[in-house]
Amino acid sequence: MTRRITSSCTKSAIGESMALGPKAMGEAIAANLKVKTGKPLEDWLASLDAEQPSDAKAAATWLRQQGLGHFQAQLVVQKWNGEPLYDDPAQIVADLFEGFDEQERLYNRVVDDVSARYEVVVNPCKGYVPLYSKRNRIFASFKPTAEGLYIGLIGSSFDFPTVPHARSLGGSERMVRGRFVADAEAGVEAVCQSYENEENGD
Repeated sequence: MTRRITSSCTKSAIGESMALGPKAMGEAIAANLKVKTGKPLEDWLASLDAEQPSDAKAAATWLRQQGLGHFQAQLVVQKWNGEPLYDDPAQIVADLFEGFDEQERLYNRVVDDVSARYEVVVNPCKGYVPLYSKRNRIFASFKPTAEGLYIGLIGSSFDFPTVPHARSLGGSERMVRGRFVADAEAGVEAVCQSYENEENGD
């Protein structure tokens, strides 16, 4: 097995499945512009450059006059103003673990080991890194802390000590337990048991 990394953390990942979040929705709108409007994003950006609207509001108004919907126009204007279309998942992880180099190395070792055992999707977010199972459900989440690398877990039955999960640590609303780990063995043990709990409906 290998880990698959996606580029868009969804705000609704706090819930049960990986439905489209704001960034993913933007990517989907951009991908469908040619089909929906007859021109791809790049052509709309070139059209705005040629039109030279005075500001973002004028740009959005002009785009709607060309037949674009509200969200389509909003997306094109955002990109015209220089916002990147895709988040860089590696950069999100690097930013999250800034100042926690040892915990980042530990996180990578744990995820590499778990990815060799199971089919997982790594979907980095601004405040934590969730792992999704093949059923598109979060089964673990990682966050660096002053107390050590924290892993949010699914289920209530574990073969090791856990701590109550706090929403501020990210992950899924189904998470009620977590574990601070200092080595890869403890991290892999925690994530694997959480994966099995998810698969078995614990």
